[in-house]
Amino acid sequence: MLKVLAIVGSPRKGKNNDTLVEHMLKGIADYKEVSASIEKLYANKMQIASCTACEGCGRKKGCVIKDDMNSLYTKFDEADIVIISSPLYFCSVSSQLKAIIDRNQAIWSSKYILNDSLINKEKSRLGYFICTAGMPDEPHLFDATLPVMELFFKSINTSHEGNLFVPNVDQQPIMEDEKMLQEAYALGAKLIEKAATL
Repeated sequence: MLKVLAIVGSPRKGKNNDTLVEHMLKGIADYKEVSASIEKLYANKMQIASCTACEGCGRKKGCVIKDDMNSLYTKFDEADIVIISSPLYFCSVSSQLKAIIDRNQAIWSSKYILNDSLINKEKSRLGYFICTAGMPDEPHLFDATLPVMELFFKSINTSHEGNLFVPNVDQQPIMEDEKMLQEAYALGAKLIEKAATL
């Protein structure tokens, strides 16, 4: 059974980001050839403090801050598919999601300073990023999110398979966009199909 971890970076449950994630997960769940265990978490419901750059993770494996991030390290390790979503806030990801990303410093340190990785570096994982913006599309609208997410997926030894960028949701909410919902569903099915071959 494949393990799927989805983290919704939006604090607005049931809205644009959450709806896209839900449809992608439905595409995964409905794929008959492979069974999957699916867990969806909301970043704003987790107790995750900001990284303080204390450098503790460079001296001892793991993070000295004891909160929900410690269980996320294990979930990243065990996952076969990691789906991350966020609304576009000031051209980047939400602060709730960014706190999670920044705390991955402990994984980076475990790999490159301590040489005792928190996660299995040999395991193949697939990652996908979903991002929505209220404003209409324009060139490079989502560009600032890319280096953040690419480095995040790299930190957890996950192949960044692609992005679903959806602008103009203030005018056309995802919940009313059947074409986009179908696209998210199809992406989910495609993702688990590929994960099954790894």
